[in-house]
Amino acid sequence: MKLTKFLRTVTEILAFLLFLFLFFNGKLQSWILIFGGLAILSLFFGRFYCGWICPIQTVFRPVGWIYKKLRIKRFSTPKFMKHPVVRYIILLFFIGLLIAIRVLKIKIPLLLFILIGAFIITLFFKEEFWHKVLCPYGAILSIVSQPAMFGLEIEESECIGCGLCQKVCNANAIKSLNNKKRRIINNECLLCFECKNVCPVKVISYKH
Repeated sequence: MKLTKFLRTVTEILAFLLFLFLFFNGKLQSWILIFGGLAILSLFFGRFYCGWICPIQTVFRPVGWIYKKLRIKRFSTPKFMKHPVVRYIILLFFIGLLIAIRVLKIKIPLLLFILIGAFIITLFFKEEFWHKVLCPYGAILSIVSQPAMFGLEIEESECIGCGLCQKVCNANAIKSLNNKKRRIINNECLLCFECKNVCPVKVISYKH
């Protein structure tokens, strides 16, 4: 587990440095190629981009850590925004915006503005609001990762129903079953492995 956390942290830092390098060299649009490549891989291995590469998630981590230490509570996702159609309306708007920028040849670091916007939002709202409603990249990956052959799974027969995994899941990708066991919704899982790290009976694993 310590190795996984170390590798994830190193990968996030390197990816964030690459993001900044592309930005300062006026080539931030190249990040779309990185996202596109990992979106294809998510068809098989799940949403590693979200948990290990995404610069937005990297920014979220220290914010979450500070808020936890200071015991600062954030607002939950507004109820009217939880309807699945809202997520895809936002995605369509984002795609339309990308097309408009391309057609009109407007030079704007859209990805940077999205990162700044996400940072501001997460200062007031729980991360779930971004991951499951507002993030256009998350919406895309939630679709393409549905047939993924690999993912984090809970061995339900051995789950003790403590709920610790749910408490650390910032994407709210773990649901409670009628028997109080837990199950991971794979196409919503960010593969951050936090649930695996806190499971007291070690029944969560990444597998086929």
